[in-house]
Amino acid sequence: MSHGPKIITLGSTVVSERSAHAIEAQPLRKTVNLAEITLIDEKKIGYKGSEIKITSSGFADLLKILKIPQAFIKRFGEMMKEKPEAKRQFINNIKNVMSTQGSGSKTVTLVLSKADREIVAVHKTARNLISNAGFLDVVNQVIDDNNLDVVDFSVGSSGQLAINAVDLKNQWDVNGLKDEVFSGGISFINNPRNGFVVSPYISRLVCANGMMSRGFEEQYKLTSTDSQAMQKFYADMNRLSKTGFKPEAFTGRVAEARDLKCSLHEMYKVKNAIKNAANDITPEELESWIPVKSTEAAYHRIGVDTHLLRAGQLKNAKTDTSVWDMINQLTAFATHDNGFNLDDYTRRQLQMTAGQLLTDEHDMANFVKNPFI
Repeated sequence: MSHGPKIITLGSTVVSERSAHAIEAQPLRKTVNLAEITLIDEKKIGYKGSEIKITSSGFADLLKILKIPQAFIKRFGEMMKEKPEAKRQFINNIKNVMSTQGSGSKTVTLVLSKADREIVAVHKTARNLISNAGFLDVVNQVIDDNNLDVVDFSVGSSGQLAINAVDLKNQWDVNGLKDEVFSGGISFINNPRNGFVVSPYISRLVCANGMMSRGFEEQYKLTSTDSQAMQKFYADMNRLSKTGFKPEAFTGRVAEARDLKCSLHEMYKVKNAIKNAANDITPEELESWIPVKSTEAAYHRIGVDTHLLRAGQLKNAKTDTSVWDMINQLTAFATHDNGFNLDDYTRRQLQMTAGQLLTDEHDMANFVKNPFI
């Protein structure tokens, strides 16, 4: 089998067009006094007499700023379901108290999606937000300095950006994996919630599957474009370049994923990621990617109803599928034409889930052989 790269890279025209789209999709920001906003419900806030939609993530940001645990407010709402206004009043009372604490007015920064006209994030300060134009300036310099090839460039409806670039000059394999050749690169992400994050990007050259991972130590977050921050950032990129963009722990994580069977908990995580990405996928189509039904049937044959297992039990329920096979199926679904209409950003989210599965502690790594059976 040929080990030649089958990765399709994006031409300069496509990159230029998507860059223009990214700048046009820049989310709007508005710094307001906390006292000026009022919670109407979990999907709307009031500001100066107008109602503005807010996403679930934006609502979660607001609760975090108000130091209200999400689990608590959920239980509070369930207890007071006959009086939905009680939850609204409780949150607004906390907000009113916080807005008057300390000296001066307490402000928050609202981030509004141009496309959906809704608040997608709420921050204590705008200090750690970098514009899409500033993001692209930095990304282009890193790509040019390291002669990287852009393989993905997606712009989400909320103005979030994801760019994956690889170094096709540097390739490596992992002992014990036949016909597997990898190439490293960088995943650049800028979104309204988490800001500018740089993570390793790994591409399998034989099948052109890709994964993005924030779990390796080589992850960087850029919160400022001042000279000191940029000098450190470019120094970090230079160190990563000298390793061929290969994360230090990559080989060990792949070897473990290859040798360990995944748990039902891990299998369900992959299943849910695919179902969330392709809402209209049928159970039969899902089974062609992830052997959920056959695995559950195997447990049913020995008298175990997998639907009744608690979270901890699912983590201890071994399947007959390796973690590496789960990762491969997820990256294949994310990268190739799978018959479903997935936008670029959804595909990048699936790649991030695959990367997380690789770098997270694997459930079966905690499995201890029982000498008393």
